[in-house]
Amino acid sequence: MTQSPFESWQTSDNSAEGSAPATPSPDGMESLSAHSTVDHPATAAALALAPPRPPAPPEFPRPRWQRRLRQGIGILVLGGLGYGLWAWLIRPPLRPYVLDISTTASQYAVTEQQTPLLNWQISHPNQLEAITVRTLTEAGALVGDPLVYDLSGASLPVELLAYCSQTHRQLTCQNVPTQVREPGQYRFEITLRPRGVLNLPPVQATSSLVSITERPLPTALELVPQQVIYSEAGTAASPNAPTLPPPVTGRGVELSWIVTHPAVLQDLLLVVRQPGGTTLGGRRFSLRDPENPTQITLPEELKPFCQIGQHLVCQGVPTGMTQVGQYQFELTPIPIGLEDTEEPATKVSEVVEIQPRPVGITAFRINGREAQPKYLVPVEPGQPIPGFQLDWQVEGGATTQVELLPSPGSVGKAGSLRLPLPPSGTTTITLRVSDGQNPPILRAVTFETFNPNPNPPIVITPEGQRTSRPNPATSTTSQGQTAPPSSQRQTAPPAARPPAEIPPNRPNVSLPSSPDQSQSPMLPDDLRNRAPEDLDLRF
Repeated sequence: MTQSPFESWQTSDNSAEGSAPATPSPDGMESLSAHSTVDHPATAAALALAPPRPPAPPEFPRPRWQRRLRQGIGILVLGGLGYGLWAWLIRPPLRPYVLDISTTASQYAVTEQQTPLLNWQISHPNQLEAITVRTLTEAGALVGDPLVYDLSGASLPVELLAYCSQTHRQLTCQNVPTQVREPGQYRFEITLRPRGVLNLPPVQATSSLVSITERPLPTALELVPQQVIYSEAGTAASPNAPTLPPPVTGRGVELSWIVTHPAVLQDLLLVVRQPGGTTLGGRRFSLRDPENPTQITLPEELKPFCQIGQHLVCQGVPTGMTQVGQYQFELTPIPIGLEDTEEPATKVSEVVEIQPRPVGITAFRINGREAQPKYLVPVEPGQPIPGFQLDWQVEGGATTQVELLPSPGSVGKAGSLRLPLPPSGTTTITLRVSDGQNPPILRAVTFETFNPNPNPPIVITPEGQRTSRPNPATSTTSQGQTAPPSSQRQTAPPAARPPAEIPPNRPNVSLPSSPDQSQSPMLPDDLRNRAPEDLDLRF
């Protein structure tokens, strides 16, 4: 049975697309359409009319910086993953330790029902299971039962809630009460027990020695200066500095203080130091009557400034510190019967500063006249080199430093100095004034010497001969005849010419160039027509 033309073309298309074997005909003969390579006319026309596909764009290699950027990002990602694994799995756990342990005071009194109060700081409190506080004698024996605070829970124990504050990194406790009340000397030991999973040993720290006495201890409640900032003695208010602090008087820095329990006071020790700790001096005031040591009395130095009642109150006590600088004062009340091992408490004041007197240059003169920034000085060859006289006056205090640079260096606050000029060149003199703390004040003057007649002018005659114009110093006769040559006349010593004076009105003038070589060189206006007697470099 023969196939229809439509079936024949369909079978041919399916064979070409699916690469399927040709289907045999009923009579055992393969269909010729299966091996036919001729397309359907409609398909061939469609293929002929379809536009050709554009060629694929060429694949260019990526820039090197992009490859390196990908590599860098990959390295950072791998490094972050490695650090995370190390931080959570491999790194050893953070070990807690005691940052500080101390008491609020070094001495306590039984009569005032005082008990030592502890302060401590501990790092990484989340790693702790418990804190143990023990009280030890000076010899190391245990006193009473240890205080154990359980930190295994999510929050602080109830006993520490009123005294402690905790963060992820630190546990800070202040004024934690202890149980010791008997007179004696004690130390407090704190022991940190880390969590069991950390497998870490306990950490211990011990406080300094604390004394508990049967008698009340005098304590300095306040120690304040009357003024924090002073000016140097003798400083006067000026319009340029209207906000200067008050000057210190002959009494020096004045202090005020309050001390408790004056009845058991033996002495008062007042020490002055620099902020860095260097001791400058001190004074001890005895508060016991030499004839009756059981009675308290004020020394003569404190009677005008102190009163004894429930407290010892002193106001405006002079210290005599009047020099420029920074000071810090310490007041130590010393009780009766102080043992060698006991350390009385000390009160420290804030830093007091005495500022230097402001410095200034009141006079800076050249040959009696106010100095100008620059001077031009003519010096003819063979003539005497002029000099000058410098006068200065400076105001300031004890720390004022005055220098003339480059020489002679350090000088007094007022003085006069004669300095010669070099034959040629420039000379600069600088006055430098400093108070030792603030930037220095500078005044400078410059002298420049020059030859007013550097070269004789050349005259061209009508015949074309070049002749030199006679020197102005060469004399001529009244009939127009020149003077005899130097070999035929007697030479007389040159008349003494007074040194030239620095022109005061035009200090910084330069030598103008001559527009015509046939004319004599032009000098500055202030030097050209001046007689030597009018100049100011004479001594």
